[in-house]
Amino acid sequence: MAAIGTVTLRIVRDIANADITVTYSLVGSAFDVASGQPYTEVCRLIGDDTGITPPEDNIDDPIPNGVLSSNAVVFPNTTPISRVRTKTLPLANLNEDVGTDEIRAVVQLRPILPSATTRESNQVTGSF
Repeated sequence: MAAIGTVTLRIVRDIANADITVTYSLVGSAFDVASGQPYTEVCRLIGDDTGITPPEDNIDDPIPNGVLSSNAVVFPNTTPISRVRTKTLPLANLNEDVGTDEIRAVVQLRPILPSATTRESNQVTGSF
């Protein structure tokens, strides 16, 4: 199974915008390399609401336009692939809480599973 290295998020204010940089690495296992196992790679921002009271509000908030990348990846070898994802967003998009906002970057690798292919023949009628 592929692995994701340490994910680092940096947010720099630029007047009414936020310049966002996310860095991380990806590495495929020997199986991933040998089989050509494809993955969907997604890097996105969330408003981290861990520990928020009441518990029903303890759900991470999506950040508007907070997807930095969404693409397929196949590992050519077991050497780590370095990623740097950047995006500029309005500061208002990061304002997901009253008071202090807690923003995190989340990187996800999801294996793309083989799918079944089915096809039917023509229909033959008769008294068999």
